Amino acid sequence: MAKAARAPGSESQTSRPKFSFKNVFSTGRQTFWAVFFILWFCIDVAELGLVSQQLHKYGNQTISYPTGEYYHALGLLLFSTIIGLLFCLFHWAVGLTLYLPIFLAFGVWWGTGAGILYGTPFGHGLQCKHTSDPSRFPANWVPFLGECSRVTAIEGLAWALFALSVIGLFYTFLDKFSFHSKRSSVYDKAEEGHAQIPEKH
Repeated sequence: MAKAARAPGSESQTSRPKFSFKNVFSTGRQTFWAVFFILWFCIDVAELGLVSQQLHKYGNQTISYPTGEYYHALGLLLFSTIIGLLFCLFHWAVGLTLYLPIFLAFGVWWGTGAGILYGTPFGHGLQCKHTSDPSRFPANWVPFLGECSRVTAIEGLAWALFALSVIGLFYTFLDKFSFHSKRSSVYDKAEEGHAQIPEKH
């Protein structure tokens, strides 16, 4: 019996690979990047919420904050969270080579913001149990004693994102320049075990 002729365009449709979560988690490398960006997204969104709450509560004037340095640190962290969220959502469209300067920049931003907060009276976190005694704190920080736990949380999340940036930087370097991998995308699909054979006439 003669085989029924295929409809026009059916071959191109069947040859296109379909998206599947199995492809994303099919190798250890792809699993690493998937878990990495899921964790990045969760921490970044939490940081964005805390920083936005502080800026919304106290406004955009430096005089409303204990120090100008603290205010600018919050601004830097807000900028970093927004750019970090965009990068997380669209990282699949960015070439692996660009990950190196991106992670380096994020490391500098997160490290700077976290370092500034660490230098505040709330930076160590252990001081929050002494907020009932205002004499332990500088006068300009006394009106903000109720924010101690939030400032500590912002700093901790910033250090976590700094650590992720460093991990991502070194892993990207090893992944990109290893002798076994010359990938340009974090989600390169495994090669199929078969090739198309041209039809014989």
